[in-house]
Amino acid sequence: MDKILVIRYGTIGDSIFASAFYRELRRALPFARIDILIDEISEGVMRNCPYVDKVYFVDGKYKNLLSYISLFRRYDTVYFLKNDNFFTKVAFLARVKKRIGFDVKRNKFLTHKSPYTETRHEIDCYLDLLRISGIEPYSDKTELWLDEVNNLKAHEIVSCISNKKVLIHAYSRFAQKNWLDEYWIEVITYLSNELGAQVFYVGGKKDDYSKISRALKDKLEIIPINMCGKLSIPETMSLIKNMDFVIGIDSGLIHMAAALDISSILLHGPTSLDRWKPRSDKCLILTRNFACSPCCLQSGAPKYCKNKTSDCMEYLTPDIVKNALSDRLISPSR
Repeated sequence: MDKILVIRYGTIGDSIFASAFYRELRRALPFARIDILIDEISEGVMRNCPYVDKVYFVDGKYKNLLSYISLFRRYDTVYFLKNDNFFTKVAFLARVKKRIGFDVKRNKFLTHKSPYTETRHEIDCYLDLLRISGIEPYSDKTELWLDEVNNLKAHEIVSCISNKKVLIHAYSRFAQKNWLDEYWIEVITYLSNELGAQVFYVGGKKDDYSKISRALKDKLEIIPINMCGKLSIPETMSLIKNMDFVIGIDSGLIHMAAALDISSILLHGPTSLDRWKPRSDKCLILTRNFACSPCCLQSGAPKYCKNKTSDCMEYLTPDIVKNALSDRLISPSR
């Protein structure tokens, strides 16, 4: 029996992208032992994944070197979906027969290497790792796995709401991805007062919608429901499944909507669509092309736009978004 360990920890979006890899690996090797090494963020996405047998958690690195070596010795193959110099060394020291990852400087001691470029989509890069190990994937579709407990909680939140339900995710840890608060204020006003939609704010505990809330106080017919910091990742996934629409910047939640087949609008600016575009026909991407794009998270590019607010986000005006919303929430068949 094949014994396989897959390493992919980090962001929500990358963990969702990896869902296609896990499914296609299990389809090709239905009787293999497939375990994963992840962190708490990835666990929220992977909790109900039917394609893996056991979950291990990253717990420090060099302080637990011997424990990792002992773990890796159980496997014939390790796939590195995360570029990680430490764990590639561990696999080498553990004498894992097949060590499969991307051809980048951080990944040393691999036996099989696949190109990793910023012009190729992250999902396709993951599936390339299967191809170089003799497995031809059938589908690049992402997916998520919900559970009944979280579905019931989400249903309780929305059960008394008959209006269209629109979920908004406004903030990223990378400030240059963010849209302007004053633009959000205009769009939320339009959603509430013109389209009669119930707006939900989502995000982590650090996401601060207070400026938006203060500006909208006593101006809205339908008060938004703020769920920031109140939901786990699996609970957020179930809430998104109950939405009519999702609007957000480039973040993991827009990829949740794509994987759950929920209609969405991505407010796109400085990141690479070639690399991180949501894989969904129901995701409308609104963007303004600039000569300097993409810059965010690109090798060799400045970490922040030369302007306080990214031009590509500032020139993506509320009217553009409102027109798109009108088409989709009033005439969803169009």
